This record gives sequence, C-alpha cells and structure tokens, in this order.
Amino acid sequence: MKIKIILPLVILGLFSQCKENRYKKSTQKTEKISAINNYNFIGSSSLRFQFFSDSSYVFTIIEKDNNHNKIEKFNDFCYSKNDTIYFSPSRFGYNRSEKAVIKNNFIEFIGGNFPLKIEIQKNLLQTKNKLNLEKYNNYAFFSFEEEFHENYFNYKPNTVKPADLNQKELVEIDQILKKCFSDNASKLKKFDKYVNQCIVIINEKQEKEVLINSYCKDPYNKNGFKYSLIQMNDGGNCNISLKINLTKHNYSDLSISGMA
Repeated sequence: MKIKIILPLVILGLFSQCKENRYKKSTQKTEKISAINNYNFIGSSSLRFQFFSDSSYVFTIIEKDNNHNKIEKFNDFCYSKNDTIYFSPSRFGYNRSEKAVIKNNFIEFIGGNFPLKIEIQKNLLQTKNKLNLEKYNNYAFFSFEEEFHENYFNYKPNTVKPADLNQKELVEIDQILKKCFSDNASKLKKFDKYVNQCIVIINEKQEKEVLINSYCKDPYNKNGFKYSLIQMNDGGNCNISLKINLTKHNYSDLSISGMA
C-alpha cells in the first residue's frame, strides 16, 4: 500500500520539477541584440549596446589608456517594432535619442543630441533592411538627420527626406563612383585607396540622391569611418565629395579639397 502511495507522489514531484524548469527557461532573459564599436586609435575604448527579451537594455562605455580607466553604464527599458527600437517613455540615456533604427548590420540612434551608430555583432530580431556589403567594405552609410546634415546638401529646410538603398542601387553607386574616379584619374588616387561615406536622401524634386565623401584610408584607424562622419577641411585629393543622382543615373558637384 505504501508503495502505491509513494509512486504517484514521486511522479507528481518529477512533473512539478520539470514544469518549474520549463518556466525558468521560458522566463530567462536572453540577449536579442548585441552591438559594439571598438576604438583603438586612442588607448582602447568601446561602446556596447545590448537589448534583451524583457525589453531592457544596457549601454556600456569603456575607456582605457595608460593613465585612465573608466566604465560607465546606462540601464533602462525600450521596445522593438519592425526594424526600430523605441526608447519610451524616456529617451536613450547616452545621447537622448528617441529611437534607434536597425539596418545594414548597424544600429543608428536617431533624434538625439548627436549622431550615434554602432556595429551589430548579434541580431535575433527579424529585421529586413540589410545591404550585402561583402564586396563593398569600403562603403559606410549614414541616416540623414536634418539637424546635423542639412549643410551637406545645401537645400531649403524641410525639403529633404532620408532614404535607403536596395542592393541594385548599391551596385549602381559603385559603378558611377568608379566612373567619376576614372574621369578624374589625373587628379585623384586610385579608387581602392579611399573609403566612402554615404548619406542617402530624397530631394525636393523627389529624386534619390547620395552624397558621398571619400577619404584616403587611415592605416591607424581602419574601421573608424564606419562609425561616424569624418570632418576634414583640407587634405587635397584625400578629401573629395560629390553627389550621385540615382534618378538621373549620373554624378555631379565633384569637389576636391585644397591643401592646408
């Protein structure tokens, strides 16, 4: 009789334990996005953004050099929808962004006090906006924000809208840019000596344009051009800019900087 009583109790105990383990597993916080920029040109510094299944995020800043070590963290909540993470009701703690857009294997923080872009290492979200840059690793793309990029295009306020590219347009940009370098070979270095930073817009005529700033590669900071726009006033043929019009399929406004 005792055996008959004990056996159901053992089975019930095992069932309860399995149920508890499944509950723990289902409620365990998992990392949905991990993005990091490593900066090695001044000491060893990094920015890291992590987004978790419970809608929490952690943003970590690490600064290291010979005389200085600092770690700073921001923790809060946000939510994802389509290819966008929204920081609501509060803004993103680091630069006060309202949202972050996931595209081209980067996460870009929009509507903040300054632009911020971090490279994605892990992404479990079902995002769609992604260019294949395997053959175009000298290109970097930045979302247009009028507050920061208005002067790049010299158009009337509120007449320019941000836009994105598809893979076919990326191929065309590369072809037109190479043609520009070929047409001006006597003034420029070889095409593969440059990195190309691009901002894509729809202009007031509803044409898709790409502003391209091309700079000579930096041997000491090979990946920095992917993270933020380079600011250079001089530089000669190591600092050129032009516009590519994907509606008209041509380039214009080529500018080669003077020397210091």
